[in-house]
Amino acid sequence: MKHFSSQEELFSTYQELLLQENKKYNLTSITDPDEIRQKHFEDSLLLLDIMEIPQGTKLIDVGSGAGFPGVPLNIARPDLQISLLESTTKKADFLRLLGERLGLPFVIINERAETAAHDRNLREQFDFAVSRAVARLPALCELCLPFVKQGGCFAAYKGTNEKATQEFAQARQAIKILGAEVEKIESKQTTYGERTIIMIRKISQTPGLYPRNHGAMLKKPL
Repeated sequence: MKHFSSQEELFSTYQELLLQENKKYNLTSITDPDEIRQKHFEDSLLLLDIMEIPQGTKLIDVGSGAGFPGVPLNIARPDLQISLLESTTKKADFLRLLGERLGLPFVIINERAETAAHDRNLREQFDFAVSRAVARLPALCELCLPFVKQGGCFAAYKGTNEKATQEFAQARQAIKILGAEVEKIESKQTTYGERTIIMIRKISQTPGLYPRNHGAMLKKPL
């Protein structure tokens, strides 16, 4: 295994592997190196500017895709115990290769969130859940909050503050049903536009019904 002397080397290797494997699989539509740095790496790390995450925190990245935001967070904070949940096998295979190349001990779970969240070894076992998935906030909360233990947090990466606030208004009832409350909504101006993270605190157990299957979530959103 290659020894890396700095985080910068890890990010460079990550970028090289992402661009190389993207020729085989659809991992990202962003292929400009500067944009990868800004829109994937720097964007993933915004959470560390917004929230203080204790040493050794157990964190799950739901719908990790090509590893965002979980892998950049693990590069910046190797003390974090990170699991990457990704349902698409080809993307999960990329994450395994990435872990081998970077020498990072993150765990890959190749399963759908609505199935994995009912596994007693995963349900309410994490201090933190994060997601940059494109799902609307009510569905995203239903998929992510069951993984979070009481007292833990779910951080949803969103776009502008205006859009994030609109989604929060739509998700207010879902958040309550799932045993949580919004702690804060914080936005940052970046070189690529405004980004917002919605911090949701888990205050009680999520009812065992949730998450429902994909069809039920579509038919009757919370």
